[in-house]
Amino acid sequence: MLAAAGSVVLVAACTRHVDDATATAGSVAAPILTTQVADLLSPDVRGEEGNLFAVVEPQRCAGLAREVDPPFIQAHRPLATDGGHWTTPDGSIYIEEMVAVYRYDFDPAAALDLVRRTADECRDQTLTVTTMKDRTYLFDVAPGSAPQPQNSVLWQLRAVDWNCDNTFVAAHNAAVEITACGESGNPGAADLAEEALARIEALANTAA
Repeated sequence: MLAAAGSVVLVAACTRHVDDATATAGSVAAPILTTQVADLLSPDVRGEEGNLFAVVEPQRCAGLAREVDPPFIQAHRPLATDGGHWTTPDGSIYIEEMVAVYRYDFDPAAALDLVRRTADECRDQTLTVTTMKDRTYLFDVAPGSAPQPQNSVLWQLRAVDWNCDNTFVAAHNAAVEITACGESGNPGAADLAEEALARIEALANTAA
């Protein structure tokens, strides 16, 4: 995710996508429904378009940075996806959220393990990341700086002039991926993970 120059605030190019809003015997979403996918997003999200991380090399590490068709979200064949963008009140941190609802038999532990293994295998790797508007960053992958919250994986992307703190959260039949970027990164990434998990749990516990 890239901040725009000057005072322009960059926002997300994420569009809600529902593959199967009507549950069938072969593809039922439960306990969270496909029609609830937008409720997985933070209430701070604004749904406008922006300049996302679109291409990542090497490909084996793409899930750690790519925001267009995010690999960790797409790997488990979501039934519905959504996304959005917001900034902190002082405008210093830009937060991108990508969310998904899966079938009732989604395995959150396996989803988290995929992220964890990728982060471990790509540690200290330099990623070449190109945005939708063809700006390129060189990010070094590092472990998250905070303890890993429940049902979450944290990692960092570090560059000369732009730093991102990322998290992936999975529970029940839902997942939330968050990228928080700024000149100094985001020390509150663990808090974002805990808030995302709380949204998942609330939807799972109130589903009809």
